[in-house]
Amino acid sequence: MTTSLTDIQYVVPEKWYEGAYKDTAQCCSAARSFSMIHEQPADECWLVIHGYRGYPGEFVHPAVDLYALGFDVFVPRLPGHGTSWQDFNKLSIDDWTIVPTNAIADLKTKYKKVNILAHSLGTAIAVCVAWNDASIGKIILVSLSLTNLQMPLRARMVLRTAGLFTPRLNCHWHRSSKYHLFYENAPCDEDFLGKEYWTWYFTHKLFDYWKIMKRAQKILAETEVHDHLLLCPSEDKLISVPSTEIFTKIVGSDKANVVRIPEGTHFLFYDKSMNAIEMAVDQVCRYASE
Repeated sequence: MTTSLTDIQYVVPEKWYEGAYKDTAQCCSAARSFSMIHEQPADECWLVIHGYRGYPGEFVHPAVDLYALGFDVFVPRLPGHGTSWQDFNKLSIDDWTIVPTNAIADLKTKYKKVNILAHSLGTAIAVCVAWNDASIGKIILVSLSLTNLQMPLRARMVLRTAGLFTPRLNCHWHRSSKYHLFYENAPCDEDFLGKEYWTWYFTHKLFDYWKIMKRAQKILAETEVHDHLLLCPSEDKLISVPSTEIFTKIVGSDKANVVRIPEGTHFLFYDKSMNAIEMAVDQVCRYASE
């Protein structure tokens, strides 16, 4: 990273949250929305969309490097994330897309070009809100999520049935020191996020997750291919690799701009492998500068 973290401002426009679920709990420091705006605002900006149970702090590294290239960068926290599992559980499926939709509309009035960087379920959200918008600039899809092999039909039926009795089911998670975290207060917030989000399967939300992925697939099939870069971590066999295969099949192998990241896992911007992290961020910056 080539820019100081002191350039980060932990704020995005409040009006982006109009019409969205209002959180009741305070978010942890890792989940704070943030922006990086030059004293003389840039001509272009990047809007970053995080994924399912994700948080803005995941994007500190690419945000800092995009800012160093001269872009303004905005990383809003999606409702229900980084606050409490109760907030997360109260989200409607529309709450996934309201903030990015509002943000795009607002940023278009301030910048000549709005570009999108998205991760995981955020990639499906990005497709839903921006793929068929010709005024949007470049779209970078990282750890694409169009399918999840942990959620075949049988698993979805179990989730729907379990959802009649409980909003969440316990699952195994433990904090690993192998990941390279760049946000302020790392790794302390990992324990909070793990307790609230990552030690649980959320029965209703996982089904909403699946519905948004299917919605994104439909949009890809019905619209022209947007100017894009897709970064696929090679070690993410359950989500990114099969999702990339689906994407390539839908848009055509001759139109799919895919770069595979060796050693990369789903959590590419703070991965276990520094080589994977640096390759991913380098690809983002190269594409943004083209």
